[in-house]
Amino acid sequence: MAVGALWMVGLRLLERAIGFVSTLILARLLVPADFGLVAMAMTVYAFVEVAGNFGFDLALLRDKDASREAYDSAWTLYVIYGVFAFLLLLALAWPAAQFHGDQRLVPVMAVLGLIALVQGFDNIGTVHFRKEFRFDAEFKLMLYRKLVAFGVTVSLALAFRNYWALIGGMVAQRATGTVLSYTMHPYRPRFNLTHARALFGFSRWLVLARLMECLKNRGPDFMIGRHLDLAALGLHRLSLELATLATSELMLPILRAVFPGYAAVAHDRQALASSFLRVQGSIVLVTLPVGLCFVLMPDLVVRALLGMNWLGATPLVMIFGISGCLSMFQLTSLAIFEVLGQPQRSTWLRLTENVLLLPSVAIALWSDAGLVGAAWCWVGVQVLLVPLSAWLIHGLLPLTLLQRLGVLWRPALGAVVMAVVIHAVRLWLPTVESSVAAFAQLLGLAALAVGSFVATVFGAWWAAGRPSGPESSLVEWIVSKSRPTAAPPVEPHSST
Repeated sequence: MAVGALWMVGLRLLERAIGFVSTLILARLLVPADFGLVAMAMTVYAFVEVAGNFGFDLALLRDKDASREAYDSAWTLYVIYGVFAFLLLLALAWPAAQFHGDQRLVPVMAVLGLIALVQGFDNIGTVHFRKEFRFDAEFKLMLYRKLVAFGVTVSLALAFRNYWALIGGMVAQRATGTVLSYTMHPYRPRFNLTHARALFGFSRWLVLARLMECLKNRGPDFMIGRHLDLAALGLHRLSLELATLATSELMLPILRAVFPGYAAVAHDRQALASSFLRVQGSIVLVTLPVGLCFVLMPDLVVRALLGMNWLGATPLVMIFGISGCLSMFQLTSLAIFEVLGQPQRSTWLRLTENVLLLPSVAIALWSDAGLVGAAWCWVGVQVLLVPLSAWLIHGLLPLTLLQRLGVLWRPALGAVVMAVVIHAVRLWLPTVESSVAAFAQLLGLAALAVGSFVATVFGAWWAAGRPSGPESSLVEWIVSKSRPTAAPPVEPHSST
């Protein structure tokens, strides 16, 4: 499980390195309105896509003895939905363009429909990569399609300097992923629906939960695009994606990788509880310092990565960074709900999130609080969701409050020290204007921030008597890797 998490985190780090370079280029070749137009189209596409994200892969992972018919049924249902999604997006293209008053949405949504159609034919056999803990294969699959998308996106941006670069990159990524799913795995699916009812029995709550998640992510886009303009929507969307990198690009791949390990011990609640504590502590240890960098240095992040056209994103990056840090403490519960066959708990959590978030964002926008006021709504909702998710998981795992706090207090202390250090140092540093100077200062301060966080966490761990936890696991892993590999014994030659 730990090896799988390392593979997935390594992939995400590499992907984000590619993504950062892409962002640096696109932010200087495109304008916020280009990102806003694509975000508007993606609002419709995301709902259609998520409605067909049935979670059959999780059902197949949970079933150790899943038959070929089960795999084929899952693939067939995805193909059917891909065709349906293609036709639906074509049908919605013109009404969406009329509603938003922008006819450019018609061809954009038609292309997104083709993406949905192609994605429906992905080879279901790649589920075996995770089921057999072959994370290196999944690493290659996801990395190759990201590299192709990067090349296509940048080439189109240099050639056309408009929103088609973003759309073209998505087409390249999805099409490459579908082709590679067949070239990298020998499984060849067939049309079959014999297990459709059983698969839907597991997935219906997952689909509802993911629809709720999509509504949270894209519902505000709809309101912002309607009440403000495309430039404002572009600022909001890119700020949210940039500031929540720690959760979307580090935490979620860890949870994806540990799911098979959770499934292997799901029958033993005590073992599952121990795994959950270790995973949650590891996630916070890895992602919290990254998320705090966006909170403590949003001006440098925006100047260094996005450029002068995006200075309006500075307060948004800080606010969404706070929301992302808080979400780490409740999103780790979702994998437990799913592995224990309790996806309805995820659904109720996401439903509560929408009931709180969407009306508050609407009130903020219509009361002229603007993007900043709407962004603070994310923070308020996360503050309420953290104790709610803890309560929902309490009845499933034999854990006390002290046990959960036991793996969190050291990272929390490290966060406080990190914030104090960065604030104190920035008081003595000059204000930078250029992107190059901002990038240099950002790198230096980020290194100082992470160093102070790590020193505090491991100092507190040592002072506490080096208890078992994510810190001890990391130390053991480093020690094991630093030991020289023993040479095999040499067989003595017998004399004749």
